[in-house]
Amino acid sequence: MMKKRVRWRLGFTLVELLVVIAIIGILVGLLLPAVQAAREAARRMQCSNNLKQLGLSLHNYHDAFKRFPGASAQIPGVADGVNGNAQPWTAGPWRKGSHLVKLLPFIEQQNFYNAIPMERDVEAWFATIAPAGSAFAGIRPRERQIPSFVCPSDPPSRVDIAVGNYGASMGSQAMPANGGACTLYPTHINGPVGHGSSNNSANISGVFSRFHWSAKLGDITDGTSNTIALGEIRPNCADHHNNGWHHGNALWTSTIPPINYNTCRGEAGGSPATGPRTCNSFDVWMTSQGFKSKHVGGAQFVLGDGSVHFISQNVDYVTYQRMGARSDGAVVDMSSAIGQ
Repeated sequence: MMKKRVRWRLGFTLVELLVVIAIIGILVGLLLPAVQAAREAARRMQCSNNLKQLGLSLHNYHDAFKRFPGASAQIPGVADGVNGNAQPWTAGPWRKGSHLVKLLPFIEQQNFYNAIPMERDVEAWFATIAPAGSAFAGIRPRERQIPSFVCPSDPPSRVDIAVGNYGASMGSQAMPANGGACTLYPTHINGPVGHGSSNNSANISGVFSRFHWSAKLGDITDGTSNTIALGEIRPNCADHHNNGWHHGNALWTSTIPPINYNTCRGEAGGSPATGPRTCNSFDVWMTSQGFKSKHVGGAQFVLGDGSVHFISQNVDYVTYQRMGARSDGAVVDMSSAIGQ
């Protein structure tokens, strides 16, 4: 009796292989968004931790100097604006760097701060190549990045200047557009001087001005837990924010533009590459010098009490303005505006 030979088939048929590839593709398609979401959650948490550190440093600074840090300084006895005094865009010894420069000793950057010649024009020092033997030998100090000033969700947009992702709130400050290119948001709450360019507290809506004035805790009569102090910014979306974390004319930011209003270069719906300025332009301050982030749906903020919260970009506009103003006397429903 003849035995029937059994032939064993090795490998897969083409159809089976295609089915396996298709299943793997489906699984990757399902897993990839979850992986990306997990990575963004980690980046957002790091960003939140940075802001918590800055919130604590603000209060430590206030304990030491009885007010929050200002953006520049002035020559005693000389009026603001005389020969450029106190104006952060005009070269002179009154330029002492940004609010973040003053916070360096309070975020474990004492050695960096000690290297800064605060008696001189600090902006000029940051822009000059440091001599051999110094702490910044061979580079301009403005190139030195501080990890605590960068949100990992928004990688730095420049290599020649170290930028930062955290701006100082002037509150509901009047923000005339560059060249009158935008008229969408002409109002303000207790911030009548354009762009916060004043050292008179009566002219500033929020906690910080563009100049050297900054609030004391007692100036925040609406309550520190109801008032924005710092928030996220995107340097690629505003010409002044793009000046670097060190620059005294960089971090001034208003709540007048809605959160995440798109003025970003190279992004769909953002700043136009050519043609006249629009409300979406990178250098139209009414909309560009606002709080923005790459987190989906909003941005993170430090309130005056040092706490950190996520605020939706869909927050009621009037509520958002009242959160920016430090002393308008209005009752704000914070529970409807902030998340954890």
